[in-house]
Amino acid sequence: MPAFSSLRRKSIRRQIMTLGLALTALVLGAFALGMVLHEAANRRQALEASTTTEAEIIGRNSSAAVAFGNEDEANEILASLAASPDVLQARIFLPGGRTLGRYAPLTSEAECHPLSPDARIGWDLRWCGAALYRPIQLHGETVGMVAMEVGLRSTYRALAGTILVSVALAALAFGLSIPLWRRVASRVADPLTRLVEITERVSHEQDFGLRARASGSREVDALANGFNQMMSQLQQRDERLNHELHQRRQAELRLNDLAYFDSVTGLHNRHYFRERIDDAVNRAAQEHGRCALIYIDLDGFKQVNDTLGHDRGDELLREVGRRLTDTLRRSDGVCRLGGDEFAVIIDGDLQGAQVETIAAKLVEVLALPYRLGDRGAPAVSASIGACLYPDDADDRDSLMRHADSAMYRAKERGKNRHCLYHAGGAEPPSRHQQLEQALEGALARGELHLVYQPQVVLPACGAEAAAMPAVLGFEALLRWRHAALGAIGPTEFIPLAEASGAIEPIGEWVLREACARLRQWRSVHPQLQMAVNLSARQLASDEAIERLAQVLAASGLPAGAVELELTESLLVDRSELMLGRLGRLRAAGFGLAIDDFGTGYSSLAYLDSFPITTLKIDRAFVRKLGQAAHGDAIARAIVAIGAALGADVIAEGIETPAQARALHALGCRRGQGYLYAAPLAESGALELLRALPATATQAA
Repeated sequence: MPAFSSLRRKSIRRQIMTLGLALTALVLGAFALGMVLHEAANRRQALEASTTTEAEIIGRNSSAAVAFGNEDEANEILASLAASPDVLQARIFLPGGRTLGRYAPLTSEAECHPLSPDARIGWDLRWCGAALYRPIQLHGETVGMVAMEVGLRSTYRALAGTILVSVALAALAFGLSIPLWRRVASRVADPLTRLVEITERVSHEQDFGLRARASGSREVDALANGFNQMMSQLQQRDERLNHELHQRRQAELRLNDLAYFDSVTGLHNRHYFRERIDDAVNRAAQEHGRCALIYIDLDGFKQVNDTLGHDRGDELLREVGRRLTDTLRRSDGVCRLGGDEFAVIIDGDLQGAQVETIAAKLVEVLALPYRLGDRGAPAVSASIGACLYPDDADDRDSLMRHADSAMYRAKERGKNRHCLYHAGGAEPPSRHQQLEQALEGALARGELHLVYQPQVVLPACGAEAAAMPAVLGFEALLRWRHAALGAIGPTEFIPLAEASGAIEPIGEWVLREACARLRQWRSVHPQLQMAVNLSARQLASDEAIERLAQVLAASGLPAGAVELELTESLLVDRSELMLGRLGRLRAAGFGLAIDDFGTGYSSLAYLDSFPITTLKIDRAFVRKLGQAAHGDAIARAIVAIGAALGADVIAEGIETPAQARALHALGCRRGQGYLYAAPLAESGALELLRALPATATQAA
């Protein structure tokens, strides 16, 4: 067993050589032994035959001498044996046992057999010699006995020669078999050795493009071919995996860019701004330093949009961003907060005079004339508000609030100017502060109302352009009209409501009103759906989730009739608590949509863990369809992600038939926008539904 265990640990080449040579030695040894034994048998047979013949001749010739007892004649007959050198001695015995004649050569070997008249007739062979006893007969009667002993020296010499020849031939054959077995071992082992080397290289280098050379026996060739086929499959899977990982990495990078960068200007966006302002305030507090926040609002931007169009408006925003980054340091955080609002975060041990100098410089730079395309633009300037931390603010929220107040104060003073906030100043409240105060009783005063924008099935490319597409449902949009402040946009008051906590009762009222309208309208078109925006504050507690579920249950609407639209920022929280709350909303019968998908924090690695039913393509991407190299690609990617998640995809902000056709070609089948209808009052939405035929509404 140890020998076989040691053999198994050797290479296959060594094993073949060892076993082959051992087998060769065994065969040659058996052959040599057989030759020697055969020669010995032949020698014995020849010796026995020759000795018997001589004994018979002596017996015939000496029968007369025995009969007459003639010793001289008997000795003379025996003397003829001198011609046979192997005969060591001979005797002729009479029946009484008396020796009649004897023979012994002059130079004789030591006798091995004492010749005795009492010995039995026959052949007696020993290692030292052989004796033969034969009767002497005369006329059929035994008259005596002849005994002869022959030596074996010549026989042994012949056997020794045979052994030497056999050993020499066996050694020669064994020597010739060594290169033969080496060649056999190489032919069998070399392809396997190369296959092992290729396997080790694949293991170490992870290079699935390596291939084994098919050469050797049929079995080894089959093994190499099987290995190569396996490597081809692994290479294809590896290339496909690397391609998918690269695409996923690129998508992650793109979504990350969309999460932190503004798609129009390339500046950092509101999400980055919130992280950066937190870092700046925390660093200033820890290091006993300062930081400044500058808010910038463009004067005249709306006129550019209205007179020159959104494309020229975007071009103006990009030029403003370029001027800001060229004027400020690279370390200063320049962000676009949305619309025509920008912010600048400045770190360092600043003084109020330095902040005023920077703000004045920005007013000057932004007031310079703009050229958009091949024509000039209406006059555009900037109202700038600034605040210094910790001189005039206690924390991040007060820093943002005071900078915003200073910016509105600059607007109230005539625009195209800057204002630095000073703590303790007895100045009239800013618009921001007025909105905060007015919002407290807006719901109770009945100042809030809903408008409804239709969501439709996007028509195929060849459909009638002027026909109203099939209506899937409506998105409920919150509006506020104040007696003194006038109409206030959602971008102004929604953040205030979220900050103050008023968004929870307002959000529940919106959901209740939307459910009531949907129940009423489903009597006209039973398949209608309603989309309602949901604030992050409404997911902050289990009690708020329960109240939302109760509103839907009280409405009597079926599951899936109401869809809640979430912002991407909610997806940052991937805790079990948040996933559980979203799961409870789905279990209650709500659909869940991600609003403005692609502009926030979404990560493809975690998106499939949320119970999402719909993705909404942001109007910024819709506007770029057919205009930017990556415009179609982003929309196509969102449609593909929706298909992978099993979620519907709806595009918002559709304003032209070309955009609708492009979206339909990309696989998006749902949309909303001014191309089909502006947000409608309750009466307008009901009138639209009644004007539509029964076939013009569909289930999603």
